Amino acid sequence: MSLNKIITLPLKKLRVSNQLENNKLVFDAIMKDDKKMFKNNINPKELERTLMDLNFSHEKLLRECQEDPIKCALLSRLISKNASRQGSKVEKLQLNTCNTFSKHYGITIEKLSANAYRPTKAGIIVDKKCMKEHSIQKHECLKSFDGKISGKISGWIFAKAVYASGGHQDNVFEEADIFCKWVSTFKPNSKELFVVLIDTDLTEKFTMLKEKYCNENLFIGGHVSFQQFISDKYV
Repeated sequence: MSLNKIITLPLKKLRVSNQLENNKLVFDAIMKDDKKMFKNNINPKELERTLMDLNFSHEKLLRECQEDPIKCALLSRLISKNASRQGSKVEKLQLNTCNTFSKHYGITIEKLSANAYRPTKAGIIVDKKCMKEHSIQKHECLKSFDGKISGKISGWIFAKAVYASGGHQDNVFEEADIFCKWVSTFKPNSKELFVVLIDTDLTEKFTMLKEKYCNENLFIGGHVSFQQFISDKYV
């Protein structure tokens, strides 16, 4: 029986609204001639490709866009940062939401800073201090953990939100598969819980991942099903 109402996030809609906000930030930066704001919110590689395609200088491109809001809007959509690449914002929301729910069950879910803890290819978990002390290089490790579980249970979380429009979905599922294989190989009997928290509309890829791994200490699901898992198992 659930002690608290499960929280559902409209993550796909949020991805769209985040992209619109990114576009607007670039539009405003161009129109206001705010160079710092412009630099902080564009994809510089896409800008360079655009300049090459048009054979324009940076100054000429911005000047023409400042004189024509339609051109400015089109350029802003083209060179603004891709919201699907700004995963840390979504991961933080996923983890914070799950923590809001799990704390009612004596479980804390903490969003980790980048590179705080990593699983190594040798099967151990290390922090930055340990890596330095033992000369462990990044190429000897997998992707860093996104979240840490403590309290009634302890464990680690791999968190992502990936949708068909993201363009890098294969990388996400490849990373998730590598992580699941690592758990199956090195931690099959661990008392820690390992969570692959993926919110996605790519049902086929997600189902294949879930069916491939069935360790009791490995949970694969989205933020809603993870909350349900907590309420069912740790009441």
